[in-house]
Amino acid sequence: MGTINYLLPGLAACLLLTGCAVSPEVESARQEREANIQEILSYELDPAVYGETKRCLADREYRTFKALDNQRILFYGRGDKQWINTLRTRCPELRWGDALAVESFSAMRICDSDKFMVGDWFDWPWYRRWPWHWGRWGSGISCTFGQFQPVTAEQVEEIEALLEAN
Repeated sequence: MGTINYLLPGLAACLLLTGCAVSPEVESARQEREANIQEILSYELDPAVYGETKRCLADREYRTFKALDNQRILFYGRGDKQWINTLRTRCPELRWGDALAVESFSAMRICDSDKFMVGDWFDWPWYRRWPWHWGRWGSGISCTFGQFQPVTAEQVEEIEALLEAN
């Protein structure tokens, strides 16, 4: 029985590692898609119209959000403004949740480096970000915001088309 206790963690680790292996073709396609998305996000926008990339987004500046994939969130603002937040790392459950529990260092805004957990919304459908305390709901997987980059509706359409094609 003692030998089995030593073998099980090793076997579990091997299964995890082989499950995470990606073929060179899949990895190449992912890198190409990421390069295309970065190119779309590099389009120069008029700062007088769209604003600059922001470190923080005030609660009053946005109405709702939508996960584009497991590393990008689109924030819809007032007056047809939109921002894409490219997370610091991939957030595996981002596309499946519809609420963010944010651990913010400021009361009325979310900022670059703030952490959040993804959860399901069940009580306040018109408000998709609720600052509840950690540990009350969600998966427990912590994700981290990046900066908020202004984008046009056309850029969003191009990115969504790329993501849907894959």
